[in-house]
Amino acid sequence: MKVKVKNAEKCQKVLEIEVPKETVQAEFDTYYNEVRKTAQVPGFRKGKAPRKILEEYYAGKAYEQVLSDLVNNHYRKAIEKENIDTVSMPEVSDVDLNKDGNLTFKSKVNIRPQFSLKGYKGLKIKKDSVEVTEEEVTKVLSYLQDRYAQFLPIEGRATKQDDYIICDYSYEVEGKTIEKKDKAWFWLDKEMFIPGLSKELQGVNAGDTKEFELTLPENFRPEEVAKKKAKFKVVVNEIKEKKQPELNDEFAKTAGKKSVDELKQHIKDDLVREKEAQAKQTLKAQIVDELIKAMPIDVPQELVDKRDKLLRDTASQKLKQQGLDVQQIEQEEKKLGDYFPQEALKQIRIFFILEEIAAKEKITVTEKEMEERIETIAKSYGHTKEEVLKYFSEKNMLESIHWEIWEEKVISFLVDNANVQGVTAKS
Repeated sequence: MKVKVKNAEKCQKVLEIEVPKETVQAEFDTYYNEVRKTAQVPGFRKGKAPRKILEEYYAGKAYEQVLSDLVNNHYRKAIEKENIDTVSMPEVSDVDLNKDGNLTFKSKVNIRPQFSLKGYKGLKIKKDSVEVTEEEVTKVLSYLQDRYAQFLPIEGRATKQDDYIICDYSYEVEGKTIEKKDKAWFWLDKEMFIPGLSKELQGVNAGDTKEFELTLPENFRPEEVAKKKAKFKVVVNEIKEKKQPELNDEFAKTAGKKSVDELKQHIKDDLVREKEAQAKQTLKAQIVDELIKAMPIDVPQELVDKRDKLLRDTASQKLKQQGLDVQQIEQEEKKLGDYFPQEALKQIRIFFILEEIAAKEKITVTEKEMEERIETIAKSYGHTKEEVLKYFSEKNMLESIHWEIWEEKVISFLVDNANVQGVTAKS
């Protein structure tokens, strides 16, 4: 076998491979010897058909199978012989079985970036002080009170701001009904979805019918009626007032705690954990930026393109789940501009950099760490470790858990060896 290696685009090589006719012939011989054992050829017993007859019946299949085997086997031998570290499947072209019986073909391969590690210890990063204020705790308490709030009927007075009404309403634009709903709930806050709607619905009583006109906002959906005048008809069925429960020990028990003080401490602890997690992500982002700044390596464009597509597909799926249509999703993607290709390039670069650091520092993932992570996942979802392990195995997702732990360990190593400024959280 002869191999010529040429540089192509960045992080790509082209292998020109020639397989001698003796090897090619031997492969054909092997193929026909195997076929003869099971071939059913008219006029011959199984295993007795002459080679010439077999070639008449199986020439097409033989050519396809033998060339496929030769290309795959000799591609692997070539990259091993030339010590080429590939990171994706090859792009094979120019396959030719010439008159002399030699097989030639080309393989374009993406190779692992070659670079020297530098400056990955002592990175300057900042960890901001993480503190939980009383205002933040109060905000969560108010949210909890909202969750347990009651909506009490109001009688003997007209609606005012922050009341809730249950109504039948419809509106039309240019004589066409755009929307009609019965028993809809409206919160008469000052920021309703149509400017002026809250004001129009204040000062009415249960049983009243009110008709009025408003100009729809510029960003209104459907788009074809945006900025146009709409005629509304609202029949007020009920008026309700939201009443929060008092913040006392009785309420704390409703939320699963013995007292208000215990509830407040629980909220504060949760907020600290949440902010610490956010701080951890911020540290990771700084680590990534500093490493790429120190080592702006070239990476295979094919990997970047694949990551770009994955990021776009994932974002598109999330927007679709939020109820956006195809046109709206396209508009959102346009707003992001070059985000996807730039983020894809960053992610591919940092993967190779972290991989080099892990190899040099001998950072690996143990079976025990995998088991502990699966147990944690099982507890968080209320399943057994065996159930979670079976699920991830069937979905081929165990590798993703492995890489998640691996990345956390490498980043943690870099943080431990960084020049960190700032303080840790206090509760």
